[in-house]
Amino acid sequence: MKKKYWLTGGGLILFGIALYVTLLYYHFAGLLFCAIGAVILLFGLADAIKARFPKTAKTVRILLRIGVCVVLLAAIGTGIWVGICAGGEDDPKADFVIVLGAGVNGDVPSKSLSERLDATQAYLERYPDAIAILSGGQGDGENISEALCMYRWLTERGIAPERLRLEERASNTEENIRYSLELIEREFGARPKTAAVVSSSYHLARASLLAKEAGLDMLGVPASTDNPIYFCQMFLREIVGVWYTWVF
Repeated sequence: MKKKYWLTGGGLILFGIALYVTLLYYHFAGLLFCAIGAVILLFGLADAIKARFPKTAKTVRILLRIGVCVVLLAAIGTGIWVGICAGGEDDPKADFVIVLGAGVNGDVPSKSLSERLDATQAYLERYPDAIAILSGGQGDGENISEALCMYRWLTERGIAPERLRLEERASNTEENIRYSLELIEREFGARPKTAAVVSSSYHLARASLLAKEAGLDMLGVPASTDNPIYFCQMFLREIVGVWYTWVF
């Protein structure tokens, strides 16, 4: 294998592993670098066997090129849709707003959760009759549930406690939506056909797919992400997440 292949591919894989191991919130970026490195090594392998197996090498290179093109085109198309959904609705007025949880550092909201809480506070101030369902259980490294963390944050900033409901079982987006709808049905007697959902802007596309599966017409409320590098990583991750949701 030529030096340019194993140096480039191997270097990207090593960088991806280092990124995955050392930076907690950049696991997907690490995996992405590893995947790109692996593809480069495959091209190098096809080049290395060209002298002895020219037909096989040519076939492998053609298949690799087709595969890369298909993935890139699919990623571009999906990314455009994710970007469109990231803007949310102009007027997401609803009786209920479901707030999707994010990480809690001990008992303090993470940056992502703080951004979602800012959007939630703005929503509740804009629509004073709305009831918020704060959804998120307690995970590793969290001293309290994400729902309780959100409740404390919002009430400390003047949101009336009677406008807030805590859903403390969910561990992923599908459960956030399903358990929140179950909570609404138990307390108010029926599931809403439409509800607003607060989440990070890059996450609204996949959330809308899961909401549709749950029979909910979702009105997206985007929370901005201040860190552009983190946003780009999460945007790319959501493209893969959307594919996973479509397939499974």
